[in-house]
Amino acid sequence: MRVSDKWLKERVDINDSTEEIANKMLLAGNEYESIEKICPSTNLVVGRVISKKNHPDSDHLNVCEVDLGDRIYQIVCGAPNVDANQKVIVARVGAKLPAGEIKATTIRGVESNGMICSLAELGLESKYVKEEDKKGIHVLSEDAPVGVDALNYLNYDDSYVDYDLTSNRGDLLSMLGMAYEVGAIYNKKIKEPTIEFKEARDKTKEYINIVNETNNCTAYLSRIVRNIEIKESPEFIKSRLMCAGIRPINNVVDISNYVMLEYGQPLHFFDYDKLGSDIVVRQAKVNEEIVTLDKINRKLRETDIVICDLNKPVALAGVMGGADTEITYNTKNILIESAIFNPYNIRYTSKEILRSEASIRFEKGINPEATRKALDRAAYLLQKYAEGEVLNGVVGFNNQDLDGKEITISIDKINKILGMDISVRDIKDIFYRLGFELKEKDNKLKVMVPVRRLDINIEEDLIEEVGRLYGYDNMIGILPISIIKKGTNLPKNKYINDIKNRLYTLGLNETITYTLINKEDINLFNNENIRPIKVESPLNEDRSILRYSLLPSLLKVADYNISRNIKDINIFEISKVYYNEYIEETKLGILMTGNYLESGWNNKLETDFYLIKGI
Repeated sequence: MRVSDKWLKERVDINDSTEEIANKMLLAGNEYESIEKICPSTNLVVGRVISKKNHPDSDHLNVCEVDLGDRIYQIVCGAPNVDANQKVIVARVGAKLPAGEIKATTIRGVESNGMICSLAELGLESKYVKEEDKKGIHVLSEDAPVGVDALNYLNYDDSYVDYDLTSNRGDLLSMLGMAYEVGAIYNKKIKEPTIEFKEARDKTKEYINIVNETNNCTAYLSRIVRNIEIKESPEFIKSRLMCAGIRPINNVVDISNYVMLEYGQPLHFFDYDKLGSDIVVRQAKVNEEIVTLDKINRKLRETDIVICDLNKPVALAGVMGGADTEITYNTKNILIESAIFNPYNIRYTSKEILRSEASIRFEKGINPEATRKALDRAAYLLQKYAEGEVLNGVVGFNNQDLDGKEITISIDKINKILGMDISVRDIKDIFYRLGFELKEKDNKLKVMVPVRRLDINIEEDLIEEVGRLYGYDNMIGILPISIIKKGTNLPKNKYINDIKNRLYTLGLNETITYTLINKEDINLFNNENIRPIKVESPLNEDRSILRYSLLPSLLKVADYNISRNIKDINIFEISKVYYNEYIEETKLGILMTGNYLESGWNNKLETDFYLIKGI
């Protein structure tokens, strides 16, 4: 999860640097891989091209006069699209770009003081740069104020932390989840996103009907927004998507992704005019087909959940939409889907189709409280930035339990498990900072865990929260005290060690091989009627059965050595073998081939049956 610094600080009032926040998160158990900037360039300003004329000694260069707010500078520019009265990004003398530092210079006899830049020259990831920005300079909007920091104007002065989250912390796959976590560390309250919009008189229920035919969809809420205008997204939305590693497309698609990152609730936008008024949520039929957004025709399985109109699937639930109802630049009316699907089904489907940002969140579990909030937040943003008209009310259902979990735990147990002496006051303070309600009675705490924390279910989960927020660095190391008992298997161990020592003395080398072998080798060198033990989920077929004989393994060692021109092999192995479900025995295997160097006599003997029998 890549977390925008500016976005996080919008939700939690913190003055610490990005690095300081990341390091405090690290101490609370949230590792991170790197801290990066969207744009690594420096000393960029917004300028206005006052005039442009041809370079006297070049057929492709132009000499421009550019107003940078403090004064007018002469800059030589080779971009084909530069023109007078444009607002542009200018790298001042001394600016540092990925290609190097900008210096005052003379280009073919004409003085140049700076550089008019394209987005590609600023060091943005290539997937964020449009084709026109790769071929020429980037032209800013007419209202861009001259002389201001260009990165600040474009919201490219942001940095992000790439967190490597544990599998149980699905709540941290959202900016609000991150805000709650950072707020708990800093003891700060979070600011919820704004959701204020006007609804039209027309009711959503008059335009859409939803039928659920599967137990694998526990929530499905929808709204309709009419008469939207598809255009460029605001700069702050684009920059925050870039921080998260998502390419901006247009205001409608970007709002869908923006709200997903904000709440951790994936949304899907359908073109309502292509969808129709009826939605059916059901399991796919065997070999049923759908053309997904990537224009690939997919054959479905019964484990796939699909969203359908009255005739056919129009989306693969939680994974990818269908091409028939995708948002295009001609879209005017959209239906917003905010749903919760069975994570196991989503995982099966995503493994076959695509593991997307949305499917990852569904797999880890969705906060049921966020389903309605994300829906309304999307409606608010569409009304504000796409001039949409939001119809009245919501259609759908939410069968999820919206009540938190109640867990009772003793204060003594918390300190015993952690090996610490944390006061009752500090323990209660940690739970309050996490946003948990609690009651204290008879040295026990009754803790109400909010539904957004899907990872907390038992007492030990609460103890972990106390430990990591109190600070594992505050733990005092104590050597454990234990009672050592005499082993019950000493005679057998001594017997095995005696055998090993004798074989070492006789010049043999010990090998240690895999206990698991393949099904072809299990019956080699075996005349007995045994039932082999198979591994339920083997990594591969060569390691699928527990061995009954050591000899197949020793032969593989010999084959490996002989293929490398080592002909004299004298090896042994002592290991356990397994059969008939519950029986295990210790066996000795010896393999000799080539020549044998007689111990103490420096005399080579050719290996035969009698030599091995003697050993």
